[in-house]
Amino acid sequence: MQLPLHLSHSSRESLERCARSYFLSRLAKAPQRPALWLAGGSAVHEVTEFYDLTAVAEGPEFAWEPDEVQAAWTSTFDLHLDKAREAEPNENAWKRSESEPIEVWNRLGPEFVQSYMAWRKRSPWEIWTTPDDRPAIELDVSGNLPGCDVEIKAYLDRVFWDPVFKQLVILDLKTGRRPPKNADQFGTYAALLKVKYDVDAVMGVPFMNRKATLGKPHDLAEYTPEHVGEIYGKAWEQIQEYVRTGHWPADTSDCFLCDVSASCAAVNGPLAHLYDPASPGYRPPF
Repeated sequence: MQLPLHLSHSSRESLERCARSYFLSRLAKAPQRPALWLAGGSAVHEVTEFYDLTAVAEGPEFAWEPDEVQAAWTSTFDLHLDKAREAEPNENAWKRSESEPIEVWNRLGPEFVQSYMAWRKRSPWEIWTTPDDRPAIELDVSGNLPGCDVEIKAYLDRVFWDPVFKQLVILDLKTGRRPPKNADQFGTYAALLKVKYDVDAVMGVPFMNRKATLGKPHDLAEYTPEHVGEIYGKAWEQIQEYVRTGHWPADTSDCFLCDVSASCAAVNGPLAHLYDPASPGYRPPF
């Protein structure tokens, strides 16, 4: 079993939530069941990214008409639906909220995009430009932190300059209902941003698309490269130990969100014999 090539905030969260799920998705490469909410969220991210990139190029007067938002949404969302159908042709097998089928997402998606655009128009915050002259939109700050021997991947939705308080703010778009439970995601981003550009982001804040406004801000002062590197270093050590022993503990307390449960022996998944070494009849397909 080979070690992963990198870590990320989402992979570390997965490891902490359920090591078996981490193993199946990241190392065993078990098939992942598509989720409609992920397709919708990804489409919102991509359309708003295109909007901001165009606005930076065109200037402050740039605006989209509702029919342009709808066209951008439809083409982008359809691409994500096609990818999901390639992975699982049976749409009934997708993870989804019963109250938000595809038809509802085709209404919600453009609304989420327009809510972000409206906030951008009324906010004094400006897209930050990096020292190497890049607009901080889907900004790649992947790199290494002290105390961790493997690369940490990270792409920041946005970094804004607040001209009122003269500070950098990391923003992450959230299309789900729940706000971030802590500052860890923003802290990871702030530490990597510090290493790559030697700048300090003092605050991380979610943009809650469903509420059309910012969520609770998070102070990032404690998230130094050394502090965050130590956290990821411990996660890396844990992964190496799991690989050495071959034992990946499973937490079956909340499997609803797991996209690889069909390959998990802990819940008698029908594909467990192909991907989970804990399955009595394990026969890997490679």
